[in-house]
Amino acid sequence: MTSARLAPLLAGILLATACVATSGDARVAVQPPDRGSFPAVADLLDRRCGTLDCHGVTYRNLRIYGREGLRLASTDRPSSRPGTTTDAEYDATFESLVALEPETMSAVVSQAGAQPERLTFVRKARGAEDHKGLAIWAEGSPEDLCVTSWLAGKTDVATCQRALTTR
Repeated sequence: MTSARLAPLLAGILLATACVATSGDARVAVQPPDRGSFPAVADLLDRRCGTLDCHGVTYRNLRIYGREGLRLASTDRPSSRPGTTTDAEYDATFESLVALEPETMSAVVSQAGAQPERLTFVRKARGAEDHKGLAIWAEGSPEDLCVTSWLAGKTDVATCQRALTTR
């Protein structure tokens, strides 16, 4: 092969490898929503989505732990008694939810909850994307306002509590 034909080939290979090479130390800095007010949201998710035939199972990408479904400790059983979700279960649900789409979650949170529909879990809950459980709530409903207020950094705990009593 002549050098005139070899030069473009080598340049193409170098360009292609330069475009795909990333540092092994690259990390995504996640800006999650507020963890402190998350129990109000998690209780809603547990009630609406955390049943043992839905997201209250370990093989789902989104795992919801709580009093009404999947428990973190093997000795705990589902219960309808208020206040039985542990801090560790709230943490596990928070981590599961934030880890679904960390970069998108960060973008929504950094813009104070702008365009929450960018998140798959919001689209699925609203029925805007295929979801085995169909639409869980409508846009603008108390359930939706609970989640979107949390994403905006202004969790409306009263609305979250009201959403727990609607069905």
